[in-house]
Amino acid sequence: MLSVTEVPEFQPAICACTVATAAELPAVKVLSSSFLAEHPEGRFVALVVDAQPEHSGPGLITPLDIGVDEVELRVLATALDAAGLKAAMVPRLLEALLSQGMPVLYLDPWVQVFGSLTKLVLEALRTAPVVLLPRTLRPLPPDGLQPGPAELHDLGAFDPGFIAVGAGAEPYLESLDMPAIVPHHVVRDARVGLSVWNVADRPLHRTESGTLAVVGQDLLTVHFRGFDPRRPWLLSADFAERPRVLLSEHPEVAELCQAYRAELVRNGWSAVPVPYRFDSLINGTSIPSELRADYRAFVPPPPPAFGEDGGGGFLLWACERTESGGTRWADAVWRADTSLQQQFPAPFGADAEAWREWCAGVGVASGRLPAPAVPQPRSEGPALLDQLGVSVVGSGPLAERVLAAARASGLPVSTSAGYPVVVRTSSADEVPDGRFVVEVALDATAADDRTGVNELWLSSEASRAAAERIGGPIGRVVPVPVQDLGVRDHSSGDVVVFAAIADHSLDRSGNVLGAVSAFLSAFPDRTDVELRIAVSGAFQHPEAAERLRLATGSDQRISLVDDQDVLLSADAVVSLHRGGADDRIALRLAELAVRGVPIVASDHGAVAELFGKTAVLVPCHQGSEPDVQAASRLLRSLADDLPTAVALGAAGREHVLSVRSVARVAEILRERVEHAYRGWRARRPKPKDEVDPMLALQSAKHALLRQPTVDGPHRTPMAPALRKVVLRALDHYDNHMRQVLHTLIDGVERTVSELVNRQDALKAGVGAGELELLRAEIEQVAARQAHFADQLVGVDDGVVRVRADMAGQGRRQRDVEDAVVAEAAKRAKSDEVLAERIDKLTVALDRTLDRIDNLESKVVEVFRERDSRLDVAIRAANHAQQTADALRRVVVRQHEAAGDAPGVRSSLVLCDAGMMRLPSDDAFMLPLLSSNGVWEPDLAELLDSVLEPDGIFLDVGAYVGYHSIRVLSRLGLMGAVVAVEPDASAAALLRHNVSANLPAAVASRLTVVEGAAWESAGELAVSPTLTGGVSVSPLAADAGDDVARVRAVRLDKELDDIALVQGMKLSVVRVDTPGRGHRALAGLVRLLRRDRPHVFLEFSATATSDFGDDPVTVLKEFGVWGYDLVPVATRQAAAPDQIVKAMEGLRSVTLWLRPRPVGAKPAAPMPSVPIKQPADQAI
Repeated sequence: MLSVTEVPEFQPAICACTVATAAELPAVKVLSSSFLAEHPEGRFVALVVDAQPEHSGPGLITPLDIGVDEVELRVLATALDAAGLKAAMVPRLLEALLSQGMPVLYLDPWVQVFGSLTKLVLEALRTAPVVLLPRTLRPLPPDGLQPGPAELHDLGAFDPGFIAVGAGAEPYLESLDMPAIVPHHVVRDARVGLSVWNVADRPLHRTESGTLAVVGQDLLTVHFRGFDPRRPWLLSADFAERPRVLLSEHPEVAELCQAYRAELVRNGWSAVPVPYRFDSLINGTSIPSELRADYRAFVPPPPPAFGEDGGGGFLLWACERTESGGTRWADAVWRADTSLQQQFPAPFGADAEAWREWCAGVGVASGRLPAPAVPQPRSEGPALLDQLGVSVVGSGPLAERVLAAARASGLPVSTSAGYPVVVRTSSADEVPDGRFVVEVALDATAADDRTGVNELWLSSEASRAAAERIGGPIGRVVPVPVQDLGVRDHSSGDVVVFAAIADHSLDRSGNVLGAVSAFLSAFPDRTDVELRIAVSGAFQHPEAAERLRLATGSDQRISLVDDQDVLLSADAVVSLHRGGADDRIALRLAELAVRGVPIVASDHGAVAELFGKTAVLVPCHQGSEPDVQAASRLLRSLADDLPTAVALGAAGREHVLSVRSVARVAEILRERVEHAYRGWRARRPKPKDEVDPMLALQSAKHALLRQPTVDGPHRTPMAPALRKVVLRALDHYDNHMRQVLHTLIDGVERTVSELVNRQDALKAGVGAGELELLRAEIEQVAARQAHFADQLVGVDDGVVRVRADMAGQGRRQRDVEDAVVAEAAKRAKSDEVLAERIDKLTVALDRTLDRIDNLESKVVEVFRERDSRLDVAIRAANHAQQTADALRRVVVRQHEAAGDAPGVRSSLVLCDAGMMRLPSDDAFMLPLLSSNGVWEPDLAELLDSVLEPDGIFLDVGAYVGYHSIRVLSRLGLMGAVVAVEPDASAAALLRHNVSANLPAAVASRLTVVEGAAWESAGELAVSPTLTGGVSVSPLAADAGDDVARVRAVRLDKELDDIALVQGMKLSVVRVDTPGRGHRALAGLVRLLRRDRPHVFLEFSATATSDFGDDPVTVLKEFGVWGYDLVPVATRQAAAPDQIVKAMEGLRSVTLWLRPRPVGAKPAAPMPSVPIKQPADQAI
């Protein structure tokens, strides 16, 4: 009996549980210790699905402890893999624990607990009896990273590693496949369930006390499902290709993973995998997942793989032969492995032998299937009998009709593929190689796969035209025979009965609704006519059946009958069929016509070709669409003249029997089979004629009787006489050599003759004793051959596949030869058509060339017009630019004449910020702004992107206020601008520019601080610069009164004294004091740490060095304050030494001091790149 209370007087407030395998015990121990450490008032139970019964103990149970008996566990372990068995045990465990009267929390084994869950779970269970946890609280973006929306859709929106149940959850536990049948509560707390699904949206950080926190609250649980201790650089090995979460970007999560791995190792994890108890049989063969699925679907259930018989009954069931020719186990291995499916695409067809070789070799050796599960070799089929005959293979009504015609033809007939000519009625019927394959097809199309077919028999010329294609088999018209069952016994009554066929498998082609429409149109109000419809296929096609019922339900004269015999009792049968199933419809109507039933049918396709003038044919329009109005007129005429209908039925019977009787079709079949047999014999290689081996030797022997010729012509006159003299001198020697050669040839001849006689004797037969010896030797050879065959099983799969490929290439070559022959015949017939087409194409080409000439002239004219319009547009643009420049000068002069200029010598410039006055002696900003109309556009765009509407914009070194005016115009009455400028004349121009370009209410949001920003309050020496404005430096101790001075202010104290900005947050700081900016920011460090604004600093390494400070040290100090150094020109973070090195030869560079998130480490520097700004390039 399961009990979670070991102390009788102690009642836990909450019970946590988990379900795991023995391999997950280290993770279970980490979960158990972390949960009990945070929940001293709770209890923890772990169910190990593959643990032995004797291994249970305190806190560790087996399926037997929760009511699962041994027999059920064996069946479940066979039918389900590890994940499936765990999922099946979860509701059983929750139900068992819930019956003890306490709330139960299920946690995945890979969860680690960091805080108490009792309050959260109990409050949620007061709302609903079931509590669930979503994987993520925000939608995952479809950016291609994993996990993404597709993975969330496949795996589910809720986290299966967190389920809490209370009283009332029993219906949920009994039907987990329908989780919405009971009320449930969804916990939307970011502290719970931190995982690979949501780390990107829940930044993890440590509080000041050192505890882990999410969104400012203490972390409660982390789900490490998918974490592999052997690959600790990945948060989840399930999403390793394009992970959404990179531990290098989340250092706190990386530290958490390292600590979790250390806990796993401390609790017993090792790199040696722990086998799953129910993963394989006793002999170590793994059970494939597809075989488990077959086990679940098989009725009645086979014996389990882990029963008392040691899995013997299961192995017998799994090794049984299937209909495809393999075994259940081998088929399951092939279905579960996509690589095997690619390697053996037809394991029960062309690749059957190669697949068997793989199973016997690699499959058995690797433990993927046992030896009894290897498929048996396929039988080679019946032996080929080289004589005229026909084999009809297949089953069904069509095969029976073809077999009847074959038997009536007088040819030898077989139902196995023994004869060279094989007629089959389905492409699924396999035929051995080396046969002439004929396929009988109804309603064939050109797109049908006819691989391996030499000839195609079709029932009509229309079907043959539709099925022919280049490279396909040759089509022949051999109709399907119709058996003569005699004339029906029928007499007409007072009611004229029409019948129609409703085969719902051919709903569109049969067009029974067309017959209904024609009947209703022909007889709108007559009561002496009926329409009876013979229905088939209604159960398989309910939609078509329901449509027919609704179309006929309102007319009592129309009845739907399931009995096909109703067609024989009708006065006429109506078929207003469309194209698509002509052969089948024609065969059905032929069966009725043979019984003497009059036929009314559409005038197209195979039906019209079959009946001709012996049926009432309804004209069609738009190809094969019957004319309903014409059909209604024909029905009325037929109903008024029944004797004509009877005569038409008799004529139709005679005609159909003349073209489709069994005897007539048998004649056609015999002719086609004889032709096919002759073609098959012609393609077979002819055997070579036997040649007498003594013939060559006897011919050579006659060469010894030849005499040398001495009378032949020669250029030397004395040559013939000299030849005769030599022959006389050598005559004795010549005769001796001839005798020797005669003797030698005679010996060779006798030896060869004896050898030939012995060979003939061996062919003719030998004695009984020698025959027994020969039989014994043959048996020994056969035994050795069988032994070698067993040794060759499972040798090189590649050689076997090559052999299969070569056989396939041979078949394809024969197909190509047949296709070439057929194509040559077709091309011979189409030479004249091709010549006509070439003539037409020549005429069309001439016309096309004329059109091209016309188009070229038009294109030239269009280009000429375009060039003229372009010239006009360029002149207009130049004129517009000159006009704009003149208008700008007029506006500037008008503003100078009407404006109230301050008492500073200045020049007026029109720019994007408005009418700006700059000092007349400005040699840098004045010419650039007057010619371009904008100043620092990249910096201005970046300022606008980071500016907060209710914040403070601090402009240090504001000069004449270009950026201050732009920011004020965007802030309006929301924020505030504080401009710091040490030059009094520039400050006066700044106030003037603000009042001239902005409304008074907006201008009032500006505060001008006349002084120099510094690290401390006091006085600084001031001196003018060549580019405009002034430069400040520390005042020397011995400076006299003639030295110009300016007030030095500390910005944080100065901002505290400005009433306008009280309560506002510092948003953006711009510092344009090259070489002095770090001193100005030193007086603002308190507010920089508090508000963390974006800072844009004009930095000059040369000026900083001249001032006495180290540029690298200055930049590193900014990093200490919590800022990343980002050059505005590149928008990429860089290291201090990279920035200083890249500034060689540059006056200054604008840096973006980008605040880092709290707790984040400095951004990794990017590779060193040149840093340049437009202003520097202009200089």
